[in-house]
Amino acid sequence: MYGGSSTSGFDCSGFTKYVYGQFGYTLNRTATDQLSNGVSVRKDELQPGDLVFFKYRTSKPVSHVGIYIGDGQFIHASSSSSASGVKISSLSESWYANRYVGAKRILA
Repeated sequence: MYGGSSTSGFDCSGFTKYVYGQFGYTLNRTATDQLSNGVSVRKDELQPGDLVFFKYRTSKPVSHVGIYIGDGQFIHASSSSSASGVKISSLSESWYANRYVGAKRILA
């Protein structure tokens, strides 16, 4: 659900904002704006909790964001027609691997 930011329906950045909010952190609202939160980390330095960003069919810097959970996987709110809802995906899946932009670590 595009624009969703509550448990009744999330878009990707609404999901990350909500999850971080449960732990007392404030993130910007959109995936592009969340790029300005935290500090950049390399893919080989990812830790659980890092935000991971992807770009697909947009002139914006990114179009999708999720939360890295370890072992090459991340959790995200997907709005694809084949798999909407909150789901776990692998960074090595070709769709995500080919669209990976970078990651941010949110510091206290």
